[in-house]
Amino acid sequence: MILYIFAIEPLVSTMRNFLLTALFIPATIFLASGQKIRNSSEIMEDLQKLKVLGSVLYVAAHPDDENTRLITYLSKGRHFRTAYISLTRGDGGQNLIGDELDEYLGVIRTQELVEARKIDGGTQYFSRANDFGYSKNAEETFSIWDRDSILADVLKVVRTFKPDVIINRFDHRTSGRTHGHHTASAILGLDAFKYCNSPLTMREVLKNTEPHQVQRIYFNTSFFFYGREKFDTMDKSFLYQLDAGPFYPAYGASNNEIASLSRSMHKSQGFGINSSRGTMTEYFERLDAPKPNDETDPFDGLDLSWTRINGGGNVDKVLDEIIRSYDYKNPWKSMALLQKAERYMEELPDHHWKQIKLNEIRSIIADCAGIYAEAFTDQQMISAQSKFRVHTEFIVRNPVDLEMMKIEIPKLNFDSSFQTRAVVNKAYTFQKDFELPAGLSHTAPFWLLKGRPNNYYQTSDSPHGLLPNAPKELNIHFRYKINNKEYEHVSPLVYKNDDPVLGEVKEGLDILPSSVVLADDPNFLIRERKAVCSLRILSTLPAQDVLVNLVLPVGVKCPTSDISLHFEKAGETKYVVFELQITDQTNEKFEIPVHLDHKQGYFYKSIKYPHIQKQNVLTPAKIQLIHAPKVHKPKRIAYVEGAGDFIDEALIKSGHQVYYLAAAELDQLLNKKFDVLVFGIRALNNRDELKHCKKYITPFIEQGGKVIMQYNTTADLVTTDFAPAELKIGRGRVTNENAEVTILKPEHPVFNSPDKISHTDFQNWVQERGLYFPSTYDRSYEELLSMQDGKENPQKSALLIRKTGQGHFIYTSLSFFRQLKAGVPGAYRLFNNLVSFE
Repeated sequence: MILYIFAIEPLVSTMRNFLLTALFIPATIFLASGQKIRNSSEIMEDLQKLKVLGSVLYVAAHPDDENTRLITYLSKGRHFRTAYISLTRGDGGQNLIGDELDEYLGVIRTQELVEARKIDGGTQYFSRANDFGYSKNAEETFSIWDRDSILADVLKVVRTFKPDVIINRFDHRTSGRTHGHHTASAILGLDAFKYCNSPLTMREVLKNTEPHQVQRIYFNTSFFFYGREKFDTMDKSFLYQLDAGPFYPAYGASNNEIASLSRSMHKSQGFGINSSRGTMTEYFERLDAPKPNDETDPFDGLDLSWTRINGGGNVDKVLDEIIRSYDYKNPWKSMALLQKAERYMEELPDHHWKQIKLNEIRSIIADCAGIYAEAFTDQQMISAQSKFRVHTEFIVRNPVDLEMMKIEIPKLNFDSSFQTRAVVNKAYTFQKDFELPAGLSHTAPFWLLKGRPNNYYQTSDSPHGLLPNAPKELNIHFRYKINNKEYEHVSPLVYKNDDPVLGEVKEGLDILPSSVVLADDPNFLIRERKAVCSLRILSTLPAQDVLVNLVLPVGVKCPTSDISLHFEKAGETKYVVFELQITDQTNEKFEIPVHLDHKQGYFYKSIKYPHIQKQNVLTPAKIQLIHAPKVHKPKRIAYVEGAGDFIDEALIKSGHQVYYLAAAELDQLLNKKFDVLVFGIRALNNRDELKHCKKYITPFIEQGGKVIMQYNTTADLVTTDFAPAELKIGRGRVTNENAEVTILKPEHPVFNSPDKISHTDFQNWVQERGLYFPSTYDRSYEELLSMQDGKENPQKSALLIRKTGQGHFIYTSLSFFRQLKAGVPGAYRLFNNLVSFE
């Protein structure tokens, strides 16, 4: 392999004397980690797909709701354009792989869907709906989301993607029998089908879209919606059926095996599954009309071929000829016929399928030519005025007639025209230094730049507002000719690094502000009318001054609200400390925006896991001041971590001494003289070592210790025998975070020491009151709180306490892990009382 390294300054003139070929990474197959190289069998699959003009949109509510088996089958088995719209990004779920929750979990789950679609061949969309947590029915869901706003999003996706068929994952008729978001997604899918072709529907909101007629809508049903026994014996003549379990020789895997890989990308939800093989039936109920007796396949009677376009038959004939004559060992021999089919496509009348198929055939042409190219930088994060180097490598590996015409990077004002012939199978490189100009958008997850609302994200009317990620602005454009036919391809720059263990690693190139606030704990406690706030500021540029200031609300004063910092190096961090004085004692909590250089600052958090692309997340920088709970006597607390929460940090901040105890070290409880043992959320679901925890915690309690066990789910408990008396975990929950709370025993010490707890301490909670309340428990437990959703029966097991020997066992299903992280003052006081009461 021969590499030509061009000098930086004479690059343009040198290009005229050497070959530069195109960087081709089609948008439909671009991976942030690099170009996907398709083998000859996959090219044949793409040739087969060229003959199919059919598209399907799958509709559900969350990441992990989608049927990956069906999406894989439709995409790879039937060669349909297949998309999944998840109404939410999964912010309200829970995280089994780390401590990210809320909006940060939404970032992870968004990227998990992106990776899943790379495997099963689908396209991913979202609405702006915020996953605000579990909802018991669609009516409650729409009271928060605003039905019309989210329907407008679904209609935009339908009118953009233009599916022939919509498939709902859930039943629109069963509100209250499943998650309210699920039913809401089905209702919106049906509404979108009804109104997508109406020019009068939401005319102003949808003014930039064209009406589109969806031909059919189905409900993808299964035994899950009926019960296994009933479904197995019921008459299914009204249902369509598909065998979604074929084997694909081109991929060396069955449909089910590919689908399981896709499903297993949902790692933060613990949805990894085993692969399977063989026949697997999918069922469909048609919602817009009865099933005709002569139809067995849900796509029977639909014209999904080239005959749907006037003149498309000529294209179809050429494609048949390409497929018949395709040479797996020499795919470039199809080039002439491919370009002939391309010319026929270009001559067709305007139709949305025309451009789709032109993009597909041009992608195949590049693959048959054996074009590989990449453009990368030596930095992963840059900002305005950053200096960075761009490297390009490219090679044409098959014997085709290729002539390079032009290369440009518009956002860097780089443009060069030249003409030169390709030399087959010789790699060429160039490199050039640039300075990033001002004005480019930040590449952080765009939906979070204005913060996380309770209903739906404020993404303005951006064209990418319903996509997983915003398109990159920093792109390289290449123009070249193959057999005198001109092509242009666009690719974003990426960052490449050589890892000594992993080898070549590629990540997205991110554009960030020149300075950010590191996303540490934003909650600071007020003690004696004072609060000390310490922030870490990161500079992404060398040799710069940064002014940090707080936008103080009424009731808060600071003698030095503006602090100037000087940074010598990019990547350097510095602390800044503000000493605040509180003049308004009636306000429970203060929210204070942080500005950098007189502009809204951003919290910065990096999220990196092996199964997704690295994410540099920006959210509006705001700190919160909270009145500290009273701590008369700090406790020695042993903390056994669960699935990740914020309890330990809140206890340390409150003034207690927290010691982390491994689940296998419970035998040390008595030896180390702890006052309290706290279990993190879902510890009994995630720590196998806790299988015999009862034999250690019982003597600890009897000798005066206190055990606080937070909620666990009913699934995969390592033991059900963990409490000093019978206690069975149920599935009850109170999802309304504003549900009225009744204190059943206001005289109990937990509500009186060291702070007085009243109904006001349950104000301003977030997402929910509690979850997985115990359903059955011994009468020796004291019921201390009562709460309920709507007209449901009261839940009285949110906080159970049992005196055992000289100590106490406490089981609480209250969602402290969300409340303390959100800085809810009453939650701080109540949990501190749980730790502190005698």
